[in-house]
Amino acid sequence: MKTIYGIITHTLFALTLTLSQAATASAEDPKNNAEISEAVKLYSQALPLEMDSPKKAELLDQSAAILKKVIANNPKSLEAHRKLMGVYVLKQDYSNGIRTMQDAITLSPEDPKLFISLAFLYEHSGALEYAMAMLDQALTLDPKQQLAMEYKVAIQKKIDALNMEDAHNGKSVMGANHGQLTGEAAHPPNSAKP
Repeated sequence: MKTIYGIITHTLFALTLTLSQAATASAEDPKNNAEISEAVKLYSQALPLEMDSPKKAELLDQSAAILKKVIANNPKSLEAHRKLMGVYVLKQDYSNGIRTMQDAITLSPEDPKLFISLAFLYEHSGALEYAMAMLDQALTLDPKQQLAMEYKVAIQKKIDALNMEDAHNGKSVMGANHGQLTGEAAHPPNSAKP
């Protein structure tokens, strides 16, 4: 199971760090491109630092501030949303990451990779049922999406293991984790309600 998580994590970071110059150039203005590139540079500098490093937190906060500014000026910047989600993943700020991915999905509702990224965020927030729903949505969009299929198996195994562990308490992971998130982040986007 560690292999699938390694692949998913690597894929998320690749999506986050990869700045598709052709796609970005056509969708973004040059000022946004420069700001997004600066945010990615800060993110890259933070990546190898220790999790509790004050410098890492500072770099990620700077990166997030730049990306939020880009989004405020251009709410349809899918690239800025993707990069901001990556910053939140590195900060382990899953609630804000979820909101960011929900916004990204409204911009590109046919992109199964966005739903896989949202599944990752829900899983790390403890909302396994929402993670499964997002993977189902990714597979609805692309039934041959191998990463979504493998990730769904891994999440199901996690749910089964947690249900077995909690069986003596009469709890279900699907029900127990439902209320762990609060606010908007607790609800998937309208196009993907479980």
